[in-house]
Amino acid sequence: MESELQEEQLEGAEGQVIYLSRERQVLVLQMESLRSENQQAEAGLEALYRLHQQEVHSLREESLQVFRTFRQVLEEQKRISEGRYRTLLLEAIQDAVHLSTQNLQLQADNKQLRKALDELKALSAHTKMKE
Repeated sequence: MESELQEEQLEGAEGQVIYLSRERQVLVLQMESLRSENQQAEAGLEALYRLHQQEVHSLREESLQVFRTFRQVLEEQKRISEGRYRTLLLEAIQDAVHLSTQNLQLQADNKQLRKALDELKALSAHTKMKE
């Protein structure tokens, strides 16, 4: 349209008015075209922005789920470890009590055996004196 306008350029005031009128029409069409392109670009950017927001939200949710799963696994491992520790501690206490009881019993047995040995020695010494 601009090339047609250049060809039809008339001389004089009336030609200038016609030329400027047509040039104005060309500029209006160009502005409308630019507005349309601008609207399309904005719509495209908005669509990309929404898509980006959805992806960010999706990634955030996925990350949170991974962390939740990790925490659950960690808590389960902690619970299992605490259970093992408590079991080992209980067994160690039971062993200590059992060994303490056995030690006391052995000390009592040892005391009785020494007493019996002392009695045998005394009896043996008394028997030797009689002979």
